[in-house]
Amino acid sequence: MVNDANDKEVIGLRHIIIYYLRYWKLFAAAFAVSLVGALLYLLLVPKTYEIAASIQVQDERDLISSGSGFGLGEAAGLMKSFGLGGSNVGGINMDDELMVLNSNDLVRKMVLDLGINVEYSKPFSLGYKLYGESPLRVTADTLTMNRLDCVVTLDVSVGKDGKVEVDAEAAKKDYSFSYTSLPAVVELPQGRFTVDYDTAGVASIGKAFSLIVKVNPPRWVAEDLLDMFVIEESSKTSNVIELSCRDYEKRRGLDMLNTLIHEYNIRARGIKLEETDKALTFLDGRIDEVTRNLQAIEIKIEEYKLKNRLTDIEYDVQFYVDQMKEIQVKLIDLQTQARVIEMMDAYVKAPENRYNLVPMLLSAQEGEKGSAITKYNEALVERARLLKTSSPDNPLIETWNNQVDQLRESVILTIGNARKSLDMTVEDLKNKEKALYEKMGGIPTQERQYVDYNRQREILQGVYLVLLQKREEIALATGQNKQRARVVDVAYVKKLPVAPRKLFAAIGMFLFTLVVPIGCLFAREQWRALVKTYKESKEK
Repeated sequence: MVNDANDKEVIGLRHIIIYYLRYWKLFAAAFAVSLVGALLYLLLVPKTYEIAASIQVQDERDLISSGSGFGLGEAAGLMKSFGLGGSNVGGINMDDELMVLNSNDLVRKMVLDLGINVEYSKPFSLGYKLYGESPLRVTADTLTMNRLDCVVTLDVSVGKDGKVEVDAEAAKKDYSFSYTSLPAVVELPQGRFTVDYDTAGVASIGKAFSLIVKVNPPRWVAEDLLDMFVIEESSKTSNVIELSCRDYEKRRGLDMLNTLIHEYNIRARGIKLEETDKALTFLDGRIDEVTRNLQAIEIKIEEYKLKNRLTDIEYDVQFYVDQMKEIQVKLIDLQTQARVIEMMDAYVKAPENRYNLVPMLLSAQEGEKGSAITKYNEALVERARLLKTSSPDNPLIETWNNQVDQLRESVILTIGNARKSLDMTVEDLKNKEKALYEKMGGIPTQERQYVDYNRQREILQGVYLVLLQKREEIALATGQNKQRARVVDVAYVKKLPVAPRKLFAAIGMFLFTLVVPIGCLFAREQWRALVKTYKESKEK
């Protein structure tokens, strides 16, 4: 039984092969057509190469909280315990960086820098676009390019005598222009476009030629390029991002990747400078205010000494000063911190600073994270990043606004708690100081007032030094001009082309030669069977 079944299968297969061999001419015709198609594919499709580059995203600390700490004794430790000490907003969110590199806005800037939204091609060039070899250059101002919402096609013909004929098409409307020479300005409802000889096309002056120029909206071009670019992490444990694209123009591919990295660094630098300006403005205002207060207290001390004819009070009260030295140092430290906290409290509560970063005026320990102000600043930075690529009406922005408001209330509460704790500590030290003052009954009242004035001066000097040091740290960090993306591999062209592929052409020929004839014959047989069945049913 098994042998009979095998014999029937062999006979059936032989019958099928013999049946199809009867139509060898059809297979030969299909082979000829597929051969022509494969040859056209290999000849017409330009050699396309893969261009690759890689960058390492630098872990750039937040300017407001970077730098070495200016510890002020026990007060710095107290600030740390309430989460008000400086900390480094470290760490890199690679997903955010990938979103920035894949954003339409960043790619659009790259497109405008290179001018690749303007395509140049010769007539009957089968879609091949010139890059760096065009005899003409079409330009427009940035506003026109950004507002462009349709493709503008310019068919430019230049005669030997230098006369220029331009046939333009935009928004399904045709326009014609004539010029005696170049440069020429083409006035369209979409804007003004300037046509002039390119540097590479100077040799074309005095020669007749034609060129087709297509001016595409930059955002459309960026959208198409985003589908062509491959931007991804090298691994989950590193900060390296690999970028690649495919292009038949090697130079254009190299320029696109290098310019994209350059624009990424410019964007990061712009955000850094913007936040730095806000921090410096805040610090400059506070430094001016402290300087005025310090000048006022110096004048008071001078007037007080002249009025009471005091000279060397320090030597007169040396005995008591030695006993009170420790308490005074602690009071100066704590009251300095209290003044700083008051400034921070006023800054956070001001409505105009609702979405401004809260500067870290004191640093406790390096690398500390998780404090209320740190979370608030991180939320503001994330909100600012989203606003770069989204509109303020975006629901995601509204969600971040609510989250920032909640964190802001937490920051206000944290600062309030710190103030209460400092006030309690200061009050306790003042009680101890008062006990010592009671032992100083023989010291005149003016001398005790002088000590109080002198303490106010030292507090203001401490605050001034804190603010000045923080300002210098920010200025130095800004002057370093550190690049956000450090280039690991400069854009380069890989050795083997990715298109056209001879293997693909061979597979296409094989499939076309077999599938098309067999499909046609099978369809014919099915049609005949259907017609036969229909006739038999009709005869019955």
